[in-house]
Amino acid sequence: MKLVVTIDVEEEGLFSARYNHRDVPVNNVPSLTSLDPVFSELGIRPTLLVSYQVARHQQHQELLMQLSEKWGGEIGAHLHTWNTPPIEPSSHASPVPSELMSRKLLEAKLRTLIEAVNRMGVDPVSFRMGRFNLGPKMFSVLEESNIQVDSSIAPMRRYYGGPAHLSALTEPYFPDPLDPLSPGKSRILEAPLTILPLTPGFGVFLDHLSNTHLFPQSWISWFARDLASIPAQPMLTGIRRLKTAVRLHRMRGGRVITTFFHSSELMPGGCPQHPDAVHVGRFLSKLKEFFAWLFNEIGVECMTLSELYDFYQEDCHPV
Repeated sequence: MKLVVTIDVEEEGLFSARYNHRDVPVNNVPSLTSLDPVFSELGIRPTLLVSYQVARHQQHQELLMQLSEKWGGEIGAHLHTWNTPPIEPSSHASPVPSELMSRKLLEAKLRTLIEAVNRMGVDPVSFRMGRFNLGPKMFSVLEESNIQVDSSIAPMRRYYGGPAHLSALTEPYFPDPLDPLSPGKSRILEAPLTILPLTPGFGVFLDHLSNTHLFPQSWISWFARDLASIPAQPMLTGIRRLKTAVRLHRMRGGRVITTFFHSSELMPGGCPQHPDAVHVGRFLSKLKEFFAWLFNEIGVECMTLSELYDFYQEDCHPV
């Protein structure tokens, strides 16, 4: 099995549901260094998906480049539409869903982000949308860019403004350019997070149920997240459930485990679950135990998102 470790390197404050677009703190970024003992020991080569608010700070640029080089990782782009210029007023609640923005505005925001990452000396080919808010319009924008691989699909999840990913695939695939949730012939590889429905097809059922409007959408979101799925995601998942998710994925024929967490979760006080250094330390210990188990018991091979793209290109289009 392949292991892809992605980290959303971003500003603080999002866990409090504040979506400010100026004076945004990014003090958590140096906390990435706490991962070095685990990553260096196990040979984990992460993909660091960097937001505009982080990329525009030179001191963080240097640190991220150093860590990426040391770990043999990769720097990609992470678009937070609510604080990436240009900023335009909207009558919709923040964060405004990408499908409610104009294509021209989305193109401009992506260009701003890519240019900021370019100033780090990187031409990013991997991407994730903030809050996993990837719909057909944003995907069509990516199709016109240099992005090769996206990781914005969170199966068995739905967020404010959609799109709903309840029925999404759990293995990487090349999407339909008009519908990123469906397989097709896009040149971009989609690498969804590894979040499994308890039974195959349950996400499709919940998607249909959602469309009937028999139950509040919030109920379906809660049920899918807390009762009907099992994530191989280190945050908010205990070590036993993590291992169960991986075993279940492998039993169903899964070949790729795609994990993610946020840089702010490594800073004491950076998220509600980690109010102090003790809680951060426990999280780091869980990461080490989980990743060591993946290498020693499952025999995973770690790769970056762009390497996963190359792997699927060779797998689907052998020379």
